Amino acid sequence: MRFTYRGRRFFEDRVRHSYRESTPKVGSGNPDLLAASRRARREAARERELAKRQAFKEEVARRDPSPREPKWRRSTRLTATGLQGPGGGSTDVIDVPMMFRSTTMHACGLFPWVQGDTHPMIGTPHGRQIANGRTFCYDPVSATYRSRIQNTPSAFVLGLPSFGKSTFARKIFAGEVAAGRIPMAFADTKGEYVKLVESVGGVVIRLGHGHGHLNPLAVGALGSIVPRLEEAGRHDLAKQVKADVLARRRRLVQGLCEIERGEPLRQIERNILGRALRLLDDDTRFDPENPPLIRDLSQFIENPPAELVRTARIRNTSDTAAYADTVRELLATLDALLDGDLGTVFAEQTTKPLDLTDQPPTAVCVDISTLSASEDKLLAAVMFACWEDGFGAVEAAHVLADAELGPQRNFLTVIDELWRVLNAGPGMVERINATTRLTRTLGTALLMITHTVKDLESLAEVSDIKKAKGFIERAGAVIVGALPREEMEALDQIVPFTSTDKDLVSSWSTPGMRDPDTGHEAASPGRGCFLLKIGSQRVPGVAFRTELTQIEIDNKWHDTDARFATAA
Repeated sequence: MRFTYRGRRFFEDRVRHSYRESTPKVGSGNPDLLAASRRARREAARERELAKRQAFKEEVARRDPSPREPKWRRSTRLTATGLQGPGGGSTDVIDVPMMFRSTTMHACGLFPWVQGDTHPMIGTPHGRQIANGRTFCYDPVSATYRSRIQNTPSAFVLGLPSFGKSTFARKIFAGEVAAGRIPMAFADTKGEYVKLVESVGGVVIRLGHGHGHLNPLAVGALGSIVPRLEEAGRHDLAKQVKADVLARRRRLVQGLCEIERGEPLRQIERNILGRALRLLDDDTRFDPENPPLIRDLSQFIENPPAELVRTARIRNTSDTAAYADTVRELLATLDALLDGDLGTVFAEQTTKPLDLTDQPPTAVCVDISTLSASEDKLLAAVMFACWEDGFGAVEAAHVLADAELGPQRNFLTVIDELWRVLNAGPGMVERINATTRLTRTLGTALLMITHTVKDLESLAEVSDIKKAKGFIERAGAVIVGALPREEMEALDQIVPFTSTDKDLVSSWSTPGMRDPDTGHEAASPGRGCFLLKIGSQRVPGVAFRTELTQIEIDNKWHDTDARFATAA
C-alpha cells in the first residue's frame, strides 16, 4: 500500500497512539519496571501453554494407556537399502533374506517373520506363485476332494497359442499318473502326449490312414465284461450293460452317418439302423471276439429279413422295390464309411482295443496326429468315435467296481483343442455338456483347453453356443493364460475377474523384446504364466508361472516346436 507524505504521518501517529493505549501504565515509563512486566507476562503465557500440553497428554494417556514411541523413532522406516531416519542407517545393497517353508509348529519361534499362504500346497506341483515365490500346486481332483477349494473336478483353460497351455496340461497329466489315477487323451490331434504316455508306460493307440482301425460295431470294453457279470450271478446288471452297449453302438453308427452325410438321418433310417443292430446281435456268425463290420451291416440291410422290412413300414413285405427306395440313401452313406471321405479307418476290426478293467494302463493316448487338418469329416468322425469308445471303457471299469468285481478307479479326461471337438459332430456339444454335469457321478475329472472365448462363439447353432459357454460357468476352476484385453472383457461376462487380474493377464500377451545385435526375439514375458480363478465372486485369483524339471527337459515332453528345431 502506498501513502502520500501527509497520509503516512497520520497513519504513524495512529499506530503510536494505539500502542500507548494498549501498553500498561506501569512504573510511569520506568524502563526496568516495564521490562519486568513484560517478562512476567511471557512467563505466565508459557506456563499456560505447558499446562495445556500436559492436560492434552493426560487425556491421551487416559484414552490409550499403551506407551508411545518417541517421535524420532516413529519417523524411521525400513526400506530395501536399510533403516532410514534418525538413529538408523542405510547401505547401497541389502541381500534378500532366505525363504523357508515349514509347519506352524516348527516355525512358530520365527514370529513375526512367518507369513501364511492362502493357496494350499496340495496336488500336482507346477512352479511358483508370481506374487510371493511360493510353490504352486494344483489339479482338479485334489482341489475338489483333498483341499476342498472347488466344487467339481473340472477345469477350463484358455490362452493364446504358444504361451504354455499344453505344457500346463501335460504337467497335470503326469501328476495324475503319480497320484494313481488314469489320465486319458482320447483325441490327441497334434501328438503332444505321445512321448509322455510312452515314458510312463501307458498305452498309445494310433488311428489314421495306414496306422490303425476302429470298428464302430464292436462291443468295446463295456460289452466285454458281460460274461464276467453273468458268471458272478449279476444277470440284472449284465442285462443293463447289454442295453447300454446297443445304445452306444447305435449312437456311434448314427453319428458317423450324419457326419458323412452332413445332415441328420431320417426317422425311418434311424429305426432301420437300430433294428438291424439288434438283429445282428442275435446272429450266430458273430460274437464279441469277432463282431460284425460296417460292410456286414450294409449287406444285412440290403438283404433284409422280413422283420427288418416291416420296420421300413412297407405294406407289402414282398415289394422289394419299395424297400430298396427306402434304404437307398442309407446304404450309400454306409458305403461312404467304408471308402469315402472317411477313408478305411472304420472298415476293419479294431486294431488295439482299449481295456481299463483288469490291468489298466497308467495312461492312455489316442494319437490321431497323422490326420490332416483339411480332412474335416474324417477328423470329426474319428474324434467322435474315440470319445464314445473311451467313455465306454471308463463305464466298464465303474460297473465292475459297483459289482465288487474290481477296484474303484478314477480318471482324468483331457480335451485339448476343444474347438475341434465341439465341431466334430452334431452330438459332441451335448455329449460334453452331459459330461461336465456328471463328472462326480462318472468318477472322471475333466480338463478342457481352448484358445479364446471366440472358439465357443463360432459354433453354428445358438443353442450350442450357450451350452458351450456353460462349460466355463460350471467348471470348478478357470485357468487363464495370456489373453488380449477384449478377450478378458468377454470372459468377464461369464466369470467375473478383478480389474487387477484383467490388467495382469492382458500384460502377459506382450511380445518379447528383440535383440538389435543378433536379431533374435526373446520369449514373451507371459509365457508359462497363468491365473487360477475359483468361484463366481469377483475376488483376486492366484497367479503362477510353470517351471520345467530337468526330467521334463531331457525327455522333451513339452517340445511343441520340434519340427522347427533347425529353424533357430
